[in-house]
Amino acid sequence: MTPARRLALLPLVALGAGCTEMLPTAESDDLVRGGIAVEVRLPASDFLDRVRVYGGYGRASELGGGFIAHRFGAGADPAADPGLEAATLLRFGRYPSVVTVNDTTGTSRPDSSLTFLSARIVARFDTLGSVHSGPVAIRADATTEAWDGVSATWEHAVDTLLNRVPWSQPGGGALQEMGEWVWDPEAGDSLIIEVDSAQVAAWSDTTDLTHGVRLSTEAPGVRLQLRSALMWIETMPSLNPDTLIQVLAGTDAITFIYDPVPAAPENGMRIGGAPAWRTVLDLDIPPALDGPPALCAQLGCPLELSEDHISYAALRLTTQAEQAAFAPSDTISIDLRMVMVPSVLPKSPLGPSLSGIAGVILSPEWFAPPGGHVVEVPVTGLVQDLLRGETADGDPVSTTVALLSTFEPLSIEYASFEGVGAPPGGPARPGEPELRLILNYVRGR
Repeated sequence: MTPARRLALLPLVALGAGCTEMLPTAESDDLVRGGIAVEVRLPASDFLDRVRVYGGYGRASELGGGFIAHRFGAGADPAADPGLEAATLLRFGRYPSVVTVNDTTGTSRPDSSLTFLSARIVARFDTLGSVHSGPVAIRADATTEAWDGVSATWEHAVDTLLNRVPWSQPGGGALQEMGEWVWDPEAGDSLIIEVDSAQVAAWSDTTDLTHGVRLSTEAPGVRLQLRSALMWIETMPSLNPDTLIQVLAGTDAITFIYDPVPAAPENGMRIGGAPAWRTVLDLDIPPALDGPPALCAQLGCPLELSEDHISYAALRLTTQAEQAAFAPSDTISIDLRMVMVPSVLPKSPLGPSLSGIAGVILSPEWFAPPGGHVVEVPVTGLVQDLLRGETADGDPVSTTVALLSTFEPLSIEYASFEGVGAPPGGPARPGEPELRLILNYVRGR
């Protein structure tokens, strides 16, 4: 990179030598250390070499919960845009083999001769993460085809690297009807689903992978988030047949399947989802500036850009309104990490968080139509390290970084941002990323 490289810099503020007042855009006086302070913004073409979006990180089963949806976010023409369909799959584990009961004399004794009667599935919903307009009818059906609690998808009952087994029909295969129950969020966050004794007996064989229950809805425009599901079994002990005891069968598998699975964006950036998306950026920070004019007039250009001149740096990203089926309904937290071995992407190991424990918190309103909200991701330390050529501790740095969900995967929802202009060197794309810099210079340095 030569000093003659032209940078399309947008000067916003230039302060005279010795001025100590705060920059209008700065959050702290520390950003202005004396001398000459200036804010510049580099367009994507002057600091980004490449933007790539990768998907498939993690699985829906890793969320430990599920989603239920029917025609959620459907377009004006349902035939062209039918919206989101989602169902939750549950499988319960081994029933307790021994319980302690009081016999007919009142003495507490272990009893291993149990008769399992009916049961209740207690499904707990996230009232804040669910989208509905009132009570929702939930349908429960028993699965009849073997399915994998880790890898099952809408199209496949098993979807592993060495084994892909499709459902006999998408969405869970052939089902055996159990019934329908209504969840009223005004009455609480839980729904109780009754299970008869025949079904309880059938599910007692934990080696049979066909067993399970599929929760769904036929209420259009609904998307519910299921936090957990437990099954309490009513048991009659042999030592005291007149007493019924409730025992817990743990949840052996809980996952969700959905359709459609979104395709990778043609020209945009995406973060989050389940499985999760990551956006990878190849950075090329210029070592010298040819502007803005106010800076050149006082210090002369080209002007060296080093880590000592960086008071603040941030990626400025512009939100995109995503299809309603996957648009955020709650806050999303994103992180920035170095890609340590870019040559093995998308499986490269990542460095530690550059955004702190909480990450950068994004509000769901920013992704509502028409989008266009500007988000700043602080990268001060990263830019200083890249200009230095190593970290402050002397460790190597990577010019490739990944934007990803702070917890991955976290939700079916994801964040979308405007991409860069194409082809390279072409006109800037409205809302494309910028690098905001607040710089400090002292004459003669």
